[in-house]
Amino acid sequence: MKHRVKCFLKGLKLLLKKDVLILLGDSGFIEAMYRVLLGRPSDPEGKENYLRAFERGDKTRIDIVQEIIESDEYRNNLTNKRIKYDYNLLLKDFVKLFDVKGVLPYTEDPPFDGPLLCGLADPRLWLDEEWFEILKSLKVIPEDLRMMHRKGYEWVHVCFALGKLGVINEGARCLGVGAGHEPVSYWLANRTGHVVAIDLYKDDSDWANHGGSEGDSSVINDPGKYAPFPYRKERLEFKRMDGRDLNFEDNSFDIVFTISSIEHFGGHSQSAKSMAEIGRVLKPGGVAAVVTELIINDKEHEEFFSLDQLIKYVIAPSGLKLVQTPVFEVPRYALEHPSVMPKESTLTPHFVLDINGVIYTSVCLMLRK
Repeated sequence: MKHRVKCFLKGLKLLLKKDVLILLGDSGFIEAMYRVLLGRPSDPEGKENYLRAFERGDKTRIDIVQEIIESDEYRNNLTNKRIKYDYNLLLKDFVKLFDVKGVLPYTEDPPFDGPLLCGLADPRLWLDEEWFEILKSLKVIPEDLRMMHRKGYEWVHVCFALGKLGVINEGARCLGVGAGHEPVSYWLANRTGHVVAIDLYKDDSDWANHGGSEGDSSVINDPGKYAPFPYRKERLEFKRMDGRDLNFEDNSFDIVFTISSIEHFGGHSQSAKSMAEIGRVLKPGGVAAVVTELIINDKEHEEFFSLDQLIKYVIAPSGLKLVQTPVFEVPRYALEHPSVMPKESTLTPHFVLDINGVIYTSVCLMLRK
């Protein structure tokens, strides 16, 4: 929100310098801002209050714009414009997609006896009190259920699942592969012994210059720049390293996590190479949390995985075992109304996606050595 305010104010100042909006009188300016920002005519009381503030010299035009943008009405309008459909439609009528026979040879026996940790992005988890507390602790995910998003699921579920598997402790050594500056690294730094987050961190890459600037190399020397909350600085370091060639000894880490990264390492064979490295550096008894993209129709994609490809290029090369059999099910409504990428990338709820006819969603795998 603060970023949007700054960008808007910067643009407004430029317009004022060019005498575009300065030509309007105070009354006309206030009316224009109400219509542009709130989508309605000004109310007499609000307009009069702003005019008096101008007369007294208490507020500038920039102040007025900032007040409107920071109002509850503006925020609610902005949120409503981004809502694709009612989130309640995602809390019932789930469709099971795949036979799980193919993953059974790669599953621990007996499996983990606890909550479901392996499976597809699931909006029902927003109703789980313990899970939702982790969401709030990450500080960067909207708590408004209308804004449920699979990226929030990925971050929260990795933290939740690692906790349920009992590997989060003060002595644990953690590795984030393709970690960018995601909040999970900072969150684990406050709960484990040490976290190493690695990525290519190339400043000329798309990952450095678009979206959340996940590949920005400045995080290496200034981790606090992207910290969503206070963290134990001595327990977190960022390094430039290729996720397909981990410069660590065998059996070095209690926890390895990679969240929607391995599919971008150069194709399926390169993803397999990274997974083998993850298995190599994980300690016996350690846990790898792997989140990637699973195709849920009969189409193909050069980066994303069908279920057979997930087994062949992600699970099998790791040499690790799934802690339990994944559940491959999604809400029927999301399946029938996928977010069409990229034009609906900012709309929520955001769980099942369609890119050029390829229907996919996030899958979380918890694997143990």
